[in-house]
Amino acid sequence: MEIVTRINQILQEYSSGNKINAYKKLKKIFSQHQSNNKIRFNIAVMEQELGFTTAARNNYTFLIDKGNHLKSMINLYLLELKEEKISDALIIINKILDKNSSLINVLLDKAFVYYKLNKIKESLDICTSLLKQSENNIGVLNILGLCHFAKKDYKKAESIFLKGLEIDTNFIPLLNSLGRMYHEVRESNKAEKTFLKALAIQPEAYQTINNIAGYYLEEGKYEKAIRYYKKAIELNPKNAVIINNIAKAYLSLNNINLAQYFCLEALKIDKNNDETKKTFSLISFRKLDFKKAWKYFDGRLGLSDFSSKNTSLIYVKNKLFNGSTLDNNAKILVLREQGVGDEILYGSMYRDLLEKNNNVTIECDERLLPLFQYSFNQNHKNKFINLGSVSNYRDKLKNYDFVLYAGSLGKFFRNDINLFPSNSYLDVEQKFINETKNIVNKLKNRFNIGISWKSFKNRYAKEKSLELKELINIFKTPNCNFINIQYGDVNDEINNF
Repeated sequence: MEIVTRINQILQEYSSGNKINAYKKLKKIFSQHQSNNKIRFNIAVMEQELGFTTAARNNYTFLIDKGNHLKSMINLYLLELKEEKISDALIIINKILDKNSSLINVLLDKAFVYYKLNKIKESLDICTSLLKQSENNIGVLNILGLCHFAKKDYKKAESIFLKGLEIDTNFIPLLNSLGRMYHEVRESNKAEKTFLKALAIQPEAYQTINNIAGYYLEEGKYEKAIRYYKKAIELNPKNAVIINNIAKAYLSLNNINLAQYFCLEALKIDKNNDETKKTFSLISFRKLDFKKAWKYFDGRLGLSDFSSKNTSLIYVKNKLFNGSTLDNNAKILVLREQGVGDEILYGSMYRDLLEKNNNVTIECDERLLPLFQYSFNQNHKNKFINLGSVSNYRDKLKNYDFVLYAGSLGKFFRNDINLFPSNSYLDVEQKFINETKNIVNKLKNRFNIGISWKSFKNRYAKEKSLELKELINIFKTPNCNFINIQYGDVNDEINNF
């Protein structure tokens, strides 16, 4: 009875705020009673809260292995979720549900895990089933909204989030989800207002702090982002993602030393994180350490943002080249990546490759195809083909030894500042130049100004675009010809204007 009283006193001391001292006292008692699983569990809970995650994980695992201890299983999968080990969390959740499939909170967490793994249909199925039991379950509504958010059905997602907030205006997860959705659709003022509301309700809420830090990072308010990220790190000190985001913010502020310090700290925690590898490559580029930069630059290939912009990745990932030396006799397929601007940038390395290897095929944006075909040696004209001509067909890919995304050429051809060309590599057929001159020469003798006013199919398209009516005062400028150089189908817009 004396030991029970002593343990209760220690737990009260822990709850009152003297956490480290209480933890040490409980560990001392446990050293004399290691078969007492209640003490072991309480120690694991303390370790989880104090950030001693390895020790907590070991104690939970011991209890699970010894007797499928339910509370340990739940705490362990929540720990895995916090550290973004989503697949590991799912394994534990499934073990729990195999024994008791009616645990609503665990089912809800399974729906969340499926959402995180982009298994949207599976997540929606669980949410639909749970809503039949309780149509006003705000936790379920939050995940349901997140699923529609993931499907880019933003209006549906917003309506679900707002329905949940009608039930509970102060439910932090819903406010966070709504804020993230507003940020995604570039309604920046609404996003900030929503995050700040959540923060006012619960100032120490880790997820809210992390979300608003991410908002400020993307909005270019780097000092604010760093302040909130550092607060998030106090709550979750072993989170490599947050530490890397601090590095990105310092890099944007051109504080290379601090950027490198935090990036290396993130790599110590998770050396395989592709986002951190990409950050480290950008830092190395800034320091002109090209060999190190290119080594880590391929980390971009593992990012969800990269796969969403390069749908061919699913077909070619097993053929991606990961060696250090190119075989000049190998049959190589080169794929463009990102937008036209990056394609032109990386295209400056195509000549280097074509001069070394005669078995190269290069996929490119159809708008650049004639430009590339004309700019390079005419012997290479047929080596340029439209994007997707090969990369979207597994049977055609069999004819190639390996595949390279254009940005990966740098590690072979741009390892020193002196290897970057000083002259333009693009050329335009004289007939196009003459045609354009003829058009311009027919205009009145004024200043000729080309205008492009909008962006398409881009998350930032709204912010990067103008309406023609917003340019009307500019169009009134005397002695100017305004020439449309906007890409895309804008004839109706011009006619309406």
